[in-house]
Amino acid sequence: MSILARKFFPKTAHLSHLIASIVLIGLLPDASVLAAEAQNLDCLPDWIAEPLDVPPNPNTQQKPKSTLEANQLTQPDALTYEVTGKVRLKQPGLVVLSDFARIQRQTQQANLWGQVVIYSEDVMFTAESAELNQTAKTAQAQQVQYQFMDSRAHGRAQALTLDQTQERIQLSDASYTTCRLNPYEWQVRAHQADSRQASGEKLDWELDFSDLDINNLERRIYGYNTLLYFQTVPIFYTPYISFPMDERASGLLFPVFGSRQPLGQDTPESYFALPYYINLAPNADDTLTLIKMQDRGWVVDNELRYLNPYGQIDLTLTGLNDQLTQRDGLASINSSGIVSYGESQAERWRGKLVTTQNWGHGLSGDVLWHEVSDKLFFNDIPVETTLRNLTQTERHVNLNFTQGHFNGQLSLLSYLQLRQDAAYNYEKRPELTLNYADSLPEQLETFSYDLTAQTTEFEIPLEGHTKPEGRRSLLKPSLRYDTQRSYGRLSAQAVANKVHYNLQNTAYNTTGTEELDITVPQFAVHGGLVFERDFSLANRNWVQTLEPEVQYLYVPYQDQSNIPLFDTAAQSLDFSNLFSLNRFSGYDRIGDTNQVSAALTTKFFTEQGEPVAEAGLGQIFYLADRQVQLSGNTVDTDRVSDYFVKLGSTLGPLTLYSTSQYNKDNYELTNANNRLKLDFTPRFKLLLTNAVTNYNQAGEKETLAAGINWQINSRWTLGSYWNYDFTLEQKTEVQHALRYDSCCWASELSVQETQLTNGLYNYSIQYVIELKGLSSVGTTFTDYLNNKLNF
Repeated sequence: MSILARKFFPKTAHLSHLIASIVLIGLLPDASVLAAEAQNLDCLPDWIAEPLDVPPNPNTQQKPKSTLEANQLTQPDALTYEVTGKVRLKQPGLVVLSDFARIQRQTQQANLWGQVVIYSEDVMFTAESAELNQTAKTAQAQQVQYQFMDSRAHGRAQALTLDQTQERIQLSDASYTTCRLNPYEWQVRAHQADSRQASGEKLDWELDFSDLDINNLERRIYGYNTLLYFQTVPIFYTPYISFPMDERASGLLFPVFGSRQPLGQDTPESYFALPYYINLAPNADDTLTLIKMQDRGWVVDNELRYLNPYGQIDLTLTGLNDQLTQRDGLASINSSGIVSYGESQAERWRGKLVTTQNWGHGLSGDVLWHEVSDKLFFNDIPVETTLRNLTQTERHVNLNFTQGHFNGQLSLLSYLQLRQDAAYNYEKRPELTLNYADSLPEQLETFSYDLTAQTTEFEIPLEGHTKPEGRRSLLKPSLRYDTQRSYGRLSAQAVANKVHYNLQNTAYNTTGTEELDITVPQFAVHGGLVFERDFSLANRNWVQTLEPEVQYLYVPYQDQSNIPLFDTAAQSLDFSNLFSLNRFSGYDRIGDTNQVSAALTTKFFTEQGEPVAEAGLGQIFYLADRQVQLSGNTVDTDRVSDYFVKLGSTLGPLTLYSTSQYNKDNYELTNANNRLKLDFTPRFKLLLTNAVTNYNQAGEKETLAAGINWQINSRWTLGSYWNYDFTLEQKTEVQHALRYDSCCWASELSVQETQLTNGLYNYSIQYVIELKGLSSVGTTFTDYLNNKLNF
């Protein structure tokens, strides 16, 4: 049996409903990985002896040239030499140090005593005595310590046999660990190598072998009758393991135990997952996982990963014969939290393809695609757990081409439904976009032009729906003038939007027509100035800028009320949208307007030019009514917009960015998007995001996501994450974690509560032990927190 970790694209272990497990994914990865994992140099084990450069072994049948150095030489007889003091025997592939050596000329043997250190190209050894045979090119020693040169992983052994001809090192009654050695002199270690207790070492984890074989020709290490000790307690045994010195190898990964609560069942369902890793090639691997679920039966999950010169491909296939859904039918949950049962289904499966490719010459592509046998697959089966709480997930295929000033994209956008009540969105099947952009000749270099052509086929993958479908074609030429000086900038642009629709399901359209056209130009002039001053505050020099900017935008009105909304919505909240050419996203609505946008921003910098803080205030002044709306015929007659405010700071421990919108009449908060990060000390971090939409209006929503990561001391870290919906007065997700870290191992306990739907939550508990240099699993809570809050 061979057990080891996968080297690239590490796996993340998942534990579902009320799972408690200790997971070790991988055993004894290659030495280069171990060295890379020791990011903190203080955590690397000490050297058992001072490292030396070893002359490479030419690996020929010629007799290697040897040199001998010492402080004193005596010759008891004609065939015997005795050397004393700083003895150094050196030959290709081997260096030996000792206090005393006796050399037999006739037998070409050398016996060494004292503080013996043997160096090969990959491993060093210390011992009280050793015996070298120059003719056989072998070395033997008793009561040794050894250490790998690149990773500093180390161990002890009762006996050592080194064969230079076969480039092989054999150790009996050996141990292995990456834990730190206690700080005592290497000379003392050599005398106490036979006993860990005698040396005073207390190792957090250790592998013990009856025999350990280091084969340099095969670049592999073989262990026999192996016991894994954690805190002196044996927790794992295997009669045989092998692992590479440089590369990955096939073998079993450690199993995962867990349990989860099936919908409609009163008791949790336990499961057991056993992965097997297959090293197909240096750039390809495969992981086959068998999952035994208590009630559903066996699940087969296979992931194939392939790296090529152009990118990577990841293909995952999962299948099972589900005994539970065959007996009871598919269980689903509605928005009220009520569980119901559908048709009986035995064969259940999923497929996932993720690939990114760059073929050169400007051609690239990427794919993210899921397929499932039924919408409830991820809710029932413990794979792809990030999709378990979603109602739908995006799928896409993109093909891109860029050459000089030209670029194009052919894309397919779809959505996979993961709940029975999930809404069906318009899908793009496909969308083709072509764009050419360039500047005018040198004498008119401040002018540039852009030509975009796009055609999109919109469909809804639902039989019997009553929404219009069809093709939207766009032609969008634009001409732009830009000039910039140290004190300001000025730009002007003219854009023509020619949009044509070929519609189906016209019976449900307001006009019943199959073809529609709109032609809407946009004209904008945008300018800004920069005023700068130096000032002193708190005995420091600062720089402040004052940056007013104004834009005039004119877009004539054209009736668009009979055009369906395929991918268009109101622009999201952002300060920069003050100067957008369209108050809607997409091309199904191009808002008419005659307006002036104005904003005033002030920024603060250190004397060295580092940004410290900024604040901005902006508003739009309308010179005419706006008739184009997302729906209906209501005319917007307001003469001014709400106030837009932005704040930003990177002062000291505070990082803040906030965009907010305030009602123009009563100054009440309408929308807000706030992000805050506080690093009070290197040990304490607070992350927070807050979103407010349509406050004090119909459809209002306010959410808060906050996380704390507190390193209590060098060993213990406490973390917590909350996501709360103030409008519904409900928690959507809560997770707490407690982590213990040492140089040698880490342990993390986390408890999670996730909302599935109104009033129904999924609870999980996860306990992970990571033996550093031996195994790692999942992501730490700190990484989880940063990803959740997007910091």
